[in-house]
Amino acid sequence: MNNITKIFLVLNSGSSSEKFSLYEGEDEVCSLYFEGIKENGKKKFICTITRADGSEEKVDKTWDTLDVAFAEAKAIFEKEGFINEAHPLDGILVRVVAAGKYFSTHHIVDDETLKELEKVQVTNPLHVPGTMRGIKNARETFAGVPVLVMSDSEALVKDSRKDMNYALPKKLIEEFNLGRWGAHGASYGFMMDRIKSLDILEKKMVVCHLGSGCSITALENGAPAYTSMGETPLEGLMSSTRTGSIDPTIGALLGDKLGAAEAIKVMNKQSGLQALAGSNDMREIIAGAEEGVPEAVEAYNVFVDGVAGKIGEFAAKMGGLDAIVFTATIGERSIPIRGSVISKLEFMGFKIDDQIKVDRSAGYTNIAAEGSKPIYVIATNEAAYMIKKAGELIDEAGC
Repeated sequence: MNNITKIFLVLNSGSSSEKFSLYEGEDEVCSLYFEGIKENGKKKFICTITRADGSEEKVDKTWDTLDVAFAEAKAIFEKEGFINEAHPLDGILVRVVAAGKYFSTHHIVDDETLKELEKVQVTNPLHVPGTMRGIKNARETFAGVPVLVMSDSEALVKDSRKDMNYALPKKLIEEFNLGRWGAHGASYGFMMDRIKSLDILEKKMVVCHLGSGCSITALENGAPAYTSMGETPLEGLMSSTRTGSIDPTIGALLGDKLGAAEAIKVMNKQSGLQALAGSNDMREIIAGAEEGVPEAVEAYNVFVDGVAGKIGEFAAKMGGLDAIVFTATIGERSIPIRGSVISKLEFMGFKIDDQIKVDRSAGYTNIAAEGSKPIYVIATNEAAYMIKKAGELIDEAGC
């Protein structure tokens, strides 16, 4: 049965946490966050409920294992009246950060999906195990409800892309199904739709998704032409705990010494801003840089140079640049980062008006100075894009 307004549960399965976000249409009505804490020297799991009005409540209960999270979440949603016979779930969404052609599109989970996930654990040992755990628990707990894997690259894997292939032997490309699939696809999919709906589309644009993870995508006539992430999110810009692109020989050396899985973990979870500055919080790094702390100054400068350099690279590849968009937590909120990046691009015709304040209620703001090319700050909404695509897939399948 298709509801006029669909109800979806969006999962985010971490290595030691589970987040359940319940949506009616594009509105988040409630979220549950299960996380581990230390209690009397032992690890326990607690749950925080966040309601639509932003109010939070700690559940007066602890658990010894994260395995109970799904059953407890179902009980809480039912007790709160969010899920019942009159308001059944239409689907459960699991974002998949996994490479390969199969995962460049969205799927309703079946046996083939699980087999494909097993295959891509080789290149995605950090993300895929949590994804598989989330799918397994969702199917067991919410029997009969479709579980959908939402590709994190679908919006980027288009015929318009000019940088999909690696210069590796074809045999290896085919054996490992390698390609520059990209990531943050839900954000870019939303942004491409949003740019067009706001009627601010320019011929040559770059969208900078700067958050805990960072990437940049170049758009030509509203379609993706180039993107900074590759086979995995590790390629491209340095971010909070990722190296970004480094000499591949370093990865090989680390893999030989530590083992492939541990080397991938180090480059994804223990590097980036964390390695340079001892913090992965950009606010702390900015404060440290303003105080002249050498490690913070270096981290700040490397980050800014990386973003500005990638914008310049894509501008050169497109033969020009007509507009820049900033989105995600750092992109939307960090005045210093935006200012430092754009200061390096003034030679290309971009300049910020420091007197313009970002209006979050408006959805977007042009912060460009008079005579400058447009510089937009646009709030992203990855969940809205996933829900839109999930609704289309559910309707198409007749679920």
